[in-house]
Amino acid sequence: ADSFSSNDCNSGTMNVLNSVTDPRLGGPQRRSLSVARELRSRGIETDFLIPEGSAEFANAAADAGFTTYRTQLQRVRHPRNVKDNFRFLWTFNRIVTEVLEVIETADIDIVHANMPLNFPVARAASKSDAELVWHFNDTVVPRPVDRLCAALAERWADEIAISSGVVSDYFFTDGTDTTTLYPPVDTEEFSPERVSIDRGGLRAELGIPSGVPIVGTIGNINPVKGYEDFLRAIGRVRSKGTPVAAPIVGSELDSQRSYSKRLRRVRSEWGLEDTVVFTGWRSDIPELLSLFDLFVLPSMSESGPMVVLEAMAMECPVVTTDVGLISEQFEDDTHCWIVSPGNTDALTASIVEALTSQEERRIRAANARKKVLQDLSLSSAVDAHEALYKRTVEANAAITSSTVDV
Repeated sequence: ADSFSSNDCNSGTMNVLNSVTDPRLGGPQRRSLSVARELRSRGIETDFLIPEGSAEFANAAADAGFTTYRTQLQRVRHPRNVKDNFRFLWTFNRIVTEVLEVIETADIDIVHANMPLNFPVARAASKSDAELVWHFNDTVVPRPVDRLCAALAERWADEIAISSGVVSDYFFTDGTDTTTLYPPVDTEEFSPERVSIDRGGLRAELGIPSGVPIVGTIGNINPVKGYEDFLRAIGRVRSKGTPVAAPIVGSELDSQRSYSKRLRRVRSEWGLEDTVVFTGWRSDIPELLSLFDLFVLPSMSESGPMVVLEAMAMECPVVTTDVGLISEQFEDDTHCWIVSPGNTDALTASIVEALTSQEERRIRAANARKKVLQDLSLSSAVDAHEALYKRTVEANAAITSSTVDV
């Protein structure tokens, strides 16, 4: 289609079209790219369908040698956003037609539609000869749109994938068949044995004096990350006489400028200008996690918080809210400290407890890394994707064979 652009790559024995709804290089995009690299060695080739906008993910995929397609994919917005939702409906059939053309010309066997709101791609797959794996990997879809997502997935998808049990509970009833694809961690990239840092130099770069414990958090600046709770908890930790440095590492999004300003007001109210620094986006996440004495995830909602898994892989002690897969995979008192989202008192108490017991931090961090290596590694995720794709194709082949026999 004229509205698409692509770059060439070699075909595999099974062709997957992986579609995302956000062109930026976030957690779901990194997960998809990491899995695709490993699947390639198993005879499964992945193409990527990416909305126009930021070139971050498209460039990363192209640099890794994958075929990429760009489209003017519109996203469903909150029901109050009438203008954008009208634009989505206006372009829906055109996008479906364009995606169908890509599926057909690229000889796609499986369409892996990421995110619940990926309606045009899911619809195109359902009208094609390709199989549809619809991957539900967030819990921020407003009601009643979530009901629509679930109903369409049950009607159109050959397989429904979820990123955690929390996601399944949010969208589906107990009678809906789903397959869990936990987000993977590259335990070779995130390995305390492989990462070496100049601690003094990195501290100086962040403006953190030697000997001051570092309690850091990582993630783009938006309200769902719970950064106001983090700031208040750090303020209370400081008020108890515990000196800390608390870097917040993450991009300040144009769409969240007012929230960024609010966070700075909260920082000022607590007198934390010398304690909390907003570093912006950084690429040296393994090195930062190696430097932190404690990683904190204060999020209000997550489906599968990648950065928690990365911190655990780095044997960085973790305090986290109970979001996404946390309680499914990890135990408080064994792997980390787990608190309820929005409970600033519990968050403060857990940070203080962790900071006052270096040995307990070491034990829980070691246990957490073992758990990640066992159940949440990239290898485990690739095995799960391969099994799901092959099962889906084989089931369709069996149905086709049965129809022909009849």
